[in-house]
Amino acid sequence: MKAYLLSAAVLALPGLALAEDVITQTYVCDRGAMVQATYINIAERSLAVLSVEGRHLAFDIATAASGARYVAMDAAQPYVWWTKGDTASLRFGPPSDEAVIYAACKVQAAP
Repeated sequence: MKAYLLSAAVLALPGLALAEDVITQTYVCDRGAMVQATYINIAERSLAVLSVEGRHLAFDIATAASGARYVAMDAAQPYVWWTKGDTASLRFGPPSDEAVIYAACKVQAAP
């Protein structure tokens, strides 16, 4: 499923993704939860695909005052992935009433 989401995301963009345009990071969040995020940056477009709790969620970049805010491509599932530096949080719900699913997510150092 993740490969399908990544392929669909890349095909939706002009040009082809190069290796340097795709970055995968693993985050360790509160309560020991792990989230794997793959970021795809091509031309003017930035996407993220998250693997969390056995699910894969696709996100598109959105306007943010600080950091990077990604909103779910599926409007029926209003997830938000918010990153700043090496920290992130996963939220769910409409902007006026977002519930924090995972907070204090921090990039795990590569082995």
